[in-house]
Amino acid sequence: MRRIVLSVSQHSATQITRNLILERAGYQVISTGDLSEALQLFTDNVVHAVVLGDSISAENRQQLGGRLKSLKPPVPIVMLCKTNDSRALRDLADEQVESFEDPQILLDALRRVLRPGNQT
Repeated sequence: MRRIVLSVSQHSATQITRNLILERAGYQVISTGDLSEALQLFTDNVVHAVVLGDSISAENRQQLGGRLKSLKPPVPIVMLCKTNDSRALRDLADEQVESFEDPQILLDALRRVLRPGNQT
């Protein structure tokens, strides 16, 4: 079964690159740059993990992450974080990726949150 990842980023070039990396790694990707649409997609679809991009403001990532966790607590969130992000924001994430220079870092984080026993 292909795992479905909801990828949310407001920077389209980064989103396209991230989606290609995830798809080549075998994930099915649902993506959006719109926060309201992200909530709707999350509610209406089976989603195994969420990747929240750092192009979204810290305040919006915190609000969206909190809402997603309240709707489906077992679905893990991988947060692409900036070094100056608050502790409260980082605490929402099941995994944090501080740098996206190496795509393997993101893939490793997804593999950890989607390992057997962490399945939703």
